[in-house]
Amino acid sequence: MEVLNYKCPNCSAGLKFDSKTQKMACEYCGSSYSVEELEQIAQEGDPLEEEDEKEHWEGFSPEEFGADDGMAVWTCPSCGAQLITEKTTGAAVCPYCGGPMIMPEQFEGAYRPDYVIPFRKSREEALEALKKHYLGKPLLPASFKSESHLKEIKAVYVPFWLFDLDGSGRFQYRGTRTRFWEDGNYQYTETSHYHIVRRARMSFSRIPVDGSEKIGDTMMEAIEPFDYQDLKPFHISFLSGYMADKYDKEPDDLTGRVRERMEESLKRSIRNTVFGYDTVVPVQEDVRVAKKGKVAYGLFPVWFLNTRWNGREYPFVMNGQTGKICGDLPVAKEMAAAYWGKRQILFTVIFAVILMLLRLTGVI
Repeated sequence: MEVLNYKCPNCSAGLKFDSKTQKMACEYCGSSYSVEELEQIAQEGDPLEEEDEKEHWEGFSPEEFGADDGMAVWTCPSCGAQLITEKTTGAAVCPYCGGPMIMPEQFEGAYRPDYVIPFRKSREEALEALKKHYLGKPLLPASFKSESHLKEIKAVYVPFWLFDLDGSGRFQYRGTRTRFWEDGNYQYTETSHYHIVRRARMSFSRIPVDGSEKIGDTMMEAIEPFDYQDLKPFHISFLSGYMADKYDKEPDDLTGRVRERMEESLKRSIRNTVFGYDTVVPVQEDVRVAKKGKVAYGLFPVWFLNTRWNGREYPFVMNGQTGKICGDLPVAKEMAAAYWGKRQILFTVIFAVILMLLRLTGVI
C-alpha cells in the first residue's frame, strides 16, 4: 500500500500543514509553500526522481502481516519504520521520526471527502485551552491541576456526514397573561387564556453528524458549531502532519440522529417565536422531516487530549477550528458538600428577606 509524504523542495524534510499560515511548512529549514506552489514544483520536477520516490513509498499489505482484525500496516517513507494503525486511519505521524504520513488510497472513490475544514488551533493553543478549562470550577479537586498527567494529545481530522434536508411542522401552545390591580379594599387578578398556532417550513443545510464508530456523538456535538466559512474543497495536503480517519458509518445509519437533531432545532426555533405571554405550554408539536435530501462528506479538525488522575482517565476534546473545548472533570465530594451547603444557606436567607418584605408591605 502506498504512503504519501510531502517533501520540502529546499531540504527534502517532511512538510506539514501549518494551522497558523494555512500553508505547508518545513520545521527544519523554515520554508513554506502553498498547495499551488507545490503542485507547480512537482510538475517541473525530475520524472526519474519521482519514480524513485514512488518506489520508496511502497508499503506492505495488511494480509502479509496478518493484520486482519481491523488493523493495517504501513511503512514510513522517511525512515522505513512499520506503523500499525486501524484500517480507518488515513493519515498519521510516524512515532519514530515524526514524519507526516498520508495514505492516499484511504480517500479514493466513495471515501474521498467533498470538503475539509483545516486546523486553525495549534498544539500549544490546545494545551492552553485545557488549562483555562480548569479555571472557575469550584468543585474541581485542587490536586487535579497539579497532579493530573497528560497521557496523550493528538490532532485528528474526524469524518463527518453533512446532511441537507427539509422539515415542516404544526405547533399548538396554550398561553396565559395575568394582570393584577387594586380597587379600594379589594385585590383583583385576571388571567387570559390563548390558543397559539404556528406552522413552519425550514430547510437545513449541512447538518454535521460524525461518521466514526469509535468517536462519541455527544462529545462531537458538544464542540459545535464549526464555522463553514472555512469549508474548503478537499485536498489531501491539508492532512499532512495530522491524523485522519475515514468514515465507517454510512449515511443511512445516521438518519435517525439527523432527524432527531432537526426536530429539536425546529421545535426550539418555533418556540422562540411565541413571546409576550406569562406562561406557554406546548399542546401539540407535529414535526415532519423529508425522506430524501442531499449528503456530503467532510473532514473536520478535532484535538483529543487524554489526561490521567488517581488511576482514572479524563478525556477532553477541542474544536480544532474555533477552540471550543469540553470534557469530564472530577468532583471533590467534600467541596461539593460545602458548596451546596453554602448555597442552601444563601437561598434560605434570601427567602427569609423576601418573606419579611412581603409582610411589611402587607402583601401577605
